[in-house]
Amino acid sequence: MLRKTSSVLTRQFAGAIAVGVALGFLFANVASIAQGATRLLPQEQLHQLGLTRAWFGQVKLDRARNQIERAVLYGDRLTVLTSAGVVEEFNALTGESLWIAPIGNQNYPSLGPAGSDEYVALVNGSTLYVLDRKDGRPIIIRRVGGAPGAAPAISSKYVFVPLTSGRIEGYSLTDQKKLTPWYYQSDGRTMVAPLATPQSIIWTTETGFLYVGDSNVPEMRFRLETGSEIVASPSYKNPFVYVGATSGEVFAMQEMTGQRQWKFATGFPVSRTPAAIGEQVFVTSDEPALHCIDAKTGSGIWQAPRIAQFAAASKTRVYGVDDMGTFVVIDIAKGSLIGRIRSGEAVHSMVNDQTDRVYLISKEGTIECLRETDSQQPLYHNPKPVEPKTPAGDKKTTTPKPVAPAKPQPKPAAPTAGKEKEKVKGDKGAQPPAEQPAKPAAPANPAKPANEDNPFGG
Repeated sequence: MLRKTSSVLTRQFAGAIAVGVALGFLFANVASIAQGATRLLPQEQLHQLGLTRAWFGQVKLDRARNQIERAVLYGDRLTVLTSAGVVEEFNALTGESLWIAPIGNQNYPSLGPAGSDEYVALVNGSTLYVLDRKDGRPIIIRRVGGAPGAAPAISSKYVFVPLTSGRIEGYSLTDQKKLTPWYYQSDGRTMVAPLATPQSIIWTTETGFLYVGDSNVPEMRFRLETGSEIVASPSYKNPFVYVGATSGEVFAMQEMTGQRQWKFATGFPVSRTPAAIGEQVFVTSDEPALHCIDAKTGSGIWQAPRIAQFAAASKTRVYGVDDMGTFVVIDIAKGSLIGRIRSGEAVHSMVNDQTDRVYLISKEGTIECLRETDSQQPLYHNPKPVEPKTPAGDKKTTTPKPVAPAKPQPKPAAPTAGKEKEKVKGDKGAQPPAEQPAKPAAPANPAKPANEDNPFGG
């Protein structure tokens, strides 16, 4: 009887141990979730520095298998790509998840995303996907002409895919029946995401060249030799293009002519995209240090040591992350440290040269948006031009008014268009699309686009 009782007690004890182990795993999972929540910066410390958390969210992904590949900001949309080929789009002001689109094969590498007003583009394996920005529905699915080297770029009419061979292929967004892309051929592998503006397509190669071509017709403008490898995407603020090289030099040149405006030496390699805001250019070097440069002259204004990542800037402050992964606040006029906030793990920031919002994104998919307490509406550094006002409800007069002065131009432009074709006759790409006869009028009044810069990884 004693043996039976002891065996029963043994079984009960073993069952209790099993239950305890199960509860232990449950509590461990709860603790890990709670630990994930503490990755956010403490609200009390944010308030002490005049900041508040606008919103936070979690990208839909399997943390055990996948991570964030790249995130880009375009206008009021934040688009995130995971390593499983899943694209998720957020309202950058409220944090609302607008749509989720699984793309291609999750076992294939994905490169992207890139965004415009109407589309989101990415490459999965060797297939290009162009999605409708409204709902994430695929608009274009087609194979590209080689091995992709980096994320694509989108202009108003074309999507550009960089290949490892140095070729940049341009696919029409307006004429999807056009199967043959036109392309540019450059020297060296293209492993950095290019930049598209209304007038230009800008890309770099491993051999240290920066190329600028027309984004509407296949016509090269100029090539800049930096003398060292370029590992970060260029940036743009009308009318200048900015690029940093591993030699530690930052270059500014005219978008349309290629004339170099200035060159600034940081002393250490530059591996993150420069940010042109107002009359200043902010760039971090691998020293690490944050450099504030005069956008007109290229002279150094101040240098903040130990800052590894530039995040955003307001009228009076600059935000970033130091070499220890700590969030920092800097005075924009002097470069002096205002304060810092430590979190449970290293912080990663996007390079935001569009607004004063700070976006902190972890590899596990946690997104945190910060703003200054009195800045309920975002400060746009490069707002789009406001179109001329027309009488309300007068749909017939809105279109002819801006077009009427330009009607006489196509007639004398006919021979010019022929000359342009002669210029690119030796180009290896296809002939320019037929809808381009009005191109000569564009440089007279270039648009001011919102730059879609790089992700938190540089």
